[in-house]
Amino acid sequence: MRIAASILVGVILYLFGFFTSSMAVTANAWAFSDGELNDTGLVAVLLLFLVWGLVFLRHRWPWVPFVAGGLLTAGWGDALMLLIAIFHLVIRAPRRQAITASAVGTGLIAFSTLRMCLAPAEHNPFGIFFLPDSAQFTELEATIPPEDSHLAIRIITVAAGVIALCTALGVGALLRRTRRMRAVESIAEREAQRNESLTAEIARQSERELLARELHDTLSHRLSVISLHTGALEVGARTDPDVAATASALREEARASMEDLRHLVGGVRSGDLTDPRPGHGTSSPPSRATMSAIPELISSVASTGTVIRPLVVIQDVDSCPPALDRAAYRIVQEALTNAMKHAPNVPVTVDVAVSAARGIQISVSNPLPRGSAPVEVPPRPRYAPGSAREPGAGAPAQKWGPPGTNPEPHGAHLASTGSGSGLVGIRERAEMFGGDASIGVIGNEFHVQVSFRSFSPPN
Repeated sequence: MRIAASILVGVILYLFGFFTSSMAVTANAWAFSDGELNDTGLVAVLLLFLVWGLVFLRHRWPWVPFVAGGLLTAGWGDALMLLIAIFHLVIRAPRRQAITASAVGTGLIAFSTLRMCLAPAEHNPFGIFFLPDSAQFTELEATIPPEDSHLAIRIITVAAGVIALCTALGVGALLRRTRRMRAVESIAEREAQRNESLTAEIARQSERELLARELHDTLSHRLSVISLHTGALEVGARTDPDVAATASALREEARASMEDLRHLVGGVRSGDLTDPRPGHGTSSPPSRATMSAIPELISSVASTGTVIRPLVVIQDVDSCPPALDRAAYRIVQEALTNAMKHAPNVPVTVDVAVSAARGIQISVSNPLPRGSAPVEVPPRPRYAPGSAREPGAGAPAQKWGPPGTNPEPHGAHLASTGSGSGLVGIRERAEMFGGDASIGVIGNEFHVQVSFRSFSPPN
């Protein structure tokens, strides 16, 4: 639409300008012989067809019609093309060029207007409005305005020059100012958006710093104390291999937890916890939170005395997106944690199959503890309030042991610490990456099954 409108305006200016320039030929005595247009004048009129074609360059190269209009104004007496060029230069040209063009154009128009006022009335284009009735005079006298109209012709000439020049300069300056104000408003809007973005980022960074400090101050001390006590227990229980092995496993878990905490705090502070960038340093070794570390995770859980029946087949793990790789690891980790909490001292079956073609299939199941009812566990609402423990195995942990004793089973004291957020986190991770999660009781077993669609290796 803008291009079509520009072309239409150019055509109108071309036709109107050619008409006014043809009328202005009367201001040149060399174009007439015995009151009629001679060959020189005819050639000059025909050249106007080419000269006025320059009006279509007014947007991109306004100096071209300015030069042509200046020549027409100085030698022809027609200032319309010059006024058009001044208008576009005032709008688009740099400030110094616009002032220069306005000053030069004003001088040329003043010179042309003065020359027309001093020229004989019959050579003034505005004299055509004051010609007498040709029936009362000879053919030559009919082209000469009456003497009493000469003053009116000069006044009209001066008024036309002043009005045209003021219109070109005034409207051009107004449009230039409007464009400048729009540009300033656009810049101000972009800066306001940038400031809002920076303010929000600063607020998020402050929240991340506060969260990171709380995580570090709350957990770092407790993990350090656990590590020191288990180290002392390992040294003091050298005579009992089982106790020493258990203490060693606990100390290793405490050390790994410290590394995970360090990585978590660093990720929270930098804001790249869920999508680590290539080459960005982390404090946690890659093997601690990837699918390649699932066997190590299973061994760590088995070292606590939990019976694990694993079947792990992992292929093409290098082509898996990092965020999905981490999510799959966390799902297996949370499923095992849930089993240890709510079904202690029962075997846990872990099936993990990973390949680029078939995707990721995760299944963790365990028999229900004694006294639990095989009731289907409905999914919890997302972010639902409440303090109910995770449905894990569906029933409180039982206390049993050898005859004559009633020891608390390994992990039973953890059953009351569940808030239901672990299974909700599994479902959220599955939804986040377009996977499916099925969690609940099937027969006499509690199952956590998660599947993700295939992931293609990078080209």
